[in-house]
Amino acid sequence: MNNKIINNINQNPQKKDKRHRGNHSVKCKCPKPEWFAPEHYKSLPGEFGHAMRKLVMKDKQSGKLCLRRRVSRDPYFIKLRKVAGRTRDFRPERKFLVDAIFPLLIQRADIGSWIVTTNITKLANELSPKNENQDIIPETRVSPSRLSRLFPEMMKYGLCDLPNLEWDPVQEYWIPRHIILTERFWKLCGANIDKLLYQRNKRLEAESEGILEPGNYLSLRTARKRWYEKMRLATIKHRREKATSEKRRRRLSKLPIDQRRYTMASWIIHNYPNYILLNMDPESFDRLVWQHLNRLRLGLKLEPGPDNKYIN
Repeated sequence: MNNKIINNINQNPQKKDKRHRGNHSVKCKCPKPEWFAPEHYKSLPGEFGHAMRKLVMKDKQSGKLCLRRRVSRDPYFIKLRKVAGRTRDFRPERKFLVDAIFPLLIQRADIGSWIVTTNITKLANELSPKNENQDIIPETRVSPSRLSRLFPEMMKYGLCDLPNLEWDPVQEYWIPRHIILTERFWKLCGANIDKLLYQRNKRLEAESEGILEPGNYLSLRTARKRWYEKMRLATIKHRREKATSEKRRRRLSKLPIDQRRYTMASWIIHNYPNYILLNMDPESFDRLVWQHLNRLRLGLKLEPGPDNKYIN
């Protein structure tokens, strides 16, 4: 029997193909991310500021901000470990990521709806280490996929809610996802829920003035729905304007600089309102043409002037 198996192996050798295991490193690029509010940021109002002070403190010796407590070491995560479907503790990289994301979520949350107004990609960029020019270092950046895996895990622990993903059929992209913080999140941060709810209701009442009838206040569900609808429309508008600008840039890039200016001037005449064009002198109009070309990276950084020589 063994001889037959050996003969079959010799007769049918394994086919060679181009598949091979990658030789890239799978080690985490940023195992210990951290985020603290810059010095020019104002202190958060009410319970938001109280929750931030519960997590972050200033070292008296060095004067730098540091964590007062590590949220990932809270007994809450042990108590609900089985409920969340886990059998073990977080890995070290996940622990540091949880500790770093909590202050950032507090800073970016809306007072009235508890929606984090920054999407996952921008949150990852803020957590990533930066150089002297405040540019993200690619070798040590926090990838958005890490946060995309973290937030569903936080949702299992009851710390946040994730809305359903929406598809933009025109641009064929997913709408950016924004997360909603829960009461359990604020309790874990050390905030007073009664004061926090009062602060939230006052903000909803202020937002509802002039919108609803007297005596009717904007509900939390309505505020969140309105915010998401507003952000969805803004995202679609931004993407379509970006696609249109890119199409215009490709078309103008094939033309010489003089023809670019003439074509852009025609576009401004057809798209700008008359009350702006009538109050604009020729020099201001020429300057506006150059501004639009520079936004499309087609103006060659030339400003109108007697000494400039236009390059074809």
